[in-house]
Amino acid sequence: MAHTSTTTINRPGDVDPHARFGPRGYPLLPGGYGRSTYYTGRPSPYAVRGEGHKIWDDRGRELIDANNNFTVLIHGNADPEITEAAISTLRNGASWGIPNEPEWELAELLLRRLPALDQVRFTNSGTEAVMSAIRIARGATAREKVIVTKGGYHGTSEVALVAGGESASRGLTKGVIDDVAPVPLNDIQALKSAVEAAPRDYAAIILDLLPNRAGLLSISQEFVNTARDLATKYGIVLIIDEVISIRLGYGGISGEYGVEPDLLTTGKLIGGGFPVGAVVGKAELMAEVDPTRPGSLPHGGTFSGNPVSMAAGAVALRRFDGAEVRRLNELGDRTREAVNDRVTDAGWEVRGRGSLLRAVPAGALKVGESTQHALWWASYDRGLLGSPANLLSLSTSMDDAVANDIADRLASAVLEVAARDDATTTKGDTK
Repeated sequence: MAHTSTTTINRPGDVDPHARFGPRGYPLLPGGYGRSTYYTGRPSPYAVRGEGHKIWDDRGRELIDANNNFTVLIHGNADPEITEAAISTLRNGASWGIPNEPEWELAELLLRRLPALDQVRFTNSGTEAVMSAIRIARGATAREKVIVTKGGYHGTSEVALVAGGESASRGLTKGVIDDVAPVPLNDIQALKSAVEAAPRDYAAIILDLLPNRAGLLSISQEFVNTARDLATKYGIVLIIDEVISIRLGYGGISGEYGVEPDLLTTGKLIGGGFPVGAVVGKAELMAEVDPTRPGSLPHGGTFSGNPVSMAAGAVALRRFDGAEVRRLNELGDRTREAVNDRVTDAGWEVRGRGSLLRAVPAGALKVGESTQHALWWASYDRGLLGSPANLLSLSTSMDDAVANDIADRLASAVLEVAARDDATTTKGDTK
């Protein structure tokens, strides 16, 4: 593909050679990427098509897709039933300015799985769901501050970015940063101290029960229980972010912990591969966005609850029933065990829970970007596609044979990277 000079690009020598360039020599997309999360250290392959657990790229490679668009595609690529639901809905209209029936259907399916919660408000993404949940909490409590755990990931809204530390907080105002109190993961005393120092200042505690940014280290049961107790005692809204982890139990991972959130945010798989997010909550809190209630908080979003996402999501959620959740989690557990058997002696481990896996140097809370990218390319070279942070997610299109194949390819990639001298990791507190 022809393009103009690249002498003024943002990442010299690093931009995808397939990227289109504008008249001033810059790639049309910053760095040549439509999402920063695509970046893997050097020019990336482009997806051409996908089917089931496979994806094909523009370099002629056939890959096992364990990225699944960052855990979205719970039934794999181009699932026929989901595709048909989306197409048939689209024929009647992509979106409207009045309510639609599929929105009610998906809300009902979600609430069946989350019996402690009462109502749903849909958004366009998980980021928007967390933004909305925080505003609902602030509106209900008339407070401003929020507690997050270090290493938790809650999207790219300003409040959520504070959990990522100094680098993620660039561009945020001091006021936003001061409104957020990050506490170390599983540090119960730090959580208690933060709350009890100013209990009437906090609107919400937000928990990611299996934070990928902390290397998929699970939050302890005691930490979760403490958060619930503190929230109840001091009138703080407990928000559990299940944008990713909704896949880990029929009632999400919070159901596995036996904890009832006041608000739950989710997204990804509940849209069947289409843009979606949702706030699910108790009626007294969700009343904050009830437009029939005087003084309610305004909430919009041109494509929130659009019928295509709702119809596709309803199929995806119905198909991912309790039996399939258990099957996929067991498949993930066996895969994790198989890789750990091969990489432990090399100083690595595979963490996670159920159908989510991530390989990291043993004991690491933060993995250097160069190491992450090295493992991504080593996996890619072996025909395995994960996320740039090496989060792998299984889909229902996979069986034992595919899982065994993933284990073989991932173990081989880890051993290659473990043998390199330039792997940089940080052990200790996640910044």
